[in-house]
Amino acid sequence: MDIKLGWKLLKDNRVPIRAKLAALGIGAACIAALEALELPLDTVLAAILPLVGITGDIALDGAEATFGPVLIATMLLPYMVAPPLCGKSAPKGSGRGASSREA
Repeated sequence: MDIKLGWKLLKDNRVPIRAKLAALGIGAACIAALEALELPLDTVLAAILPLVGITGDIALDGAEATFGPVLIATMLLPYMVAPPLCGKSAPKGSGRGASSREA
């Protein structure tokens, strides 16, 4: 997984907006699933340390909701766009960019 390539593709105007939105949507769904399945550890910390726990909980949830989908999108985007836009052959396992000398 090439996160730097994914970040460049996320900022590239040649990449279709549908691919970017799909990658961000998948990232948001993954983060939402993580939040739904998360153990209530931050709730326990908020109860034990009221001021620090609540503030930390809000800060961590905000950072997770903001950076999580972007991080997942940058990992997925190189697999979702055409190889010529990536500037190199398709990543391994994507099923694209097969050699013509396979026999």
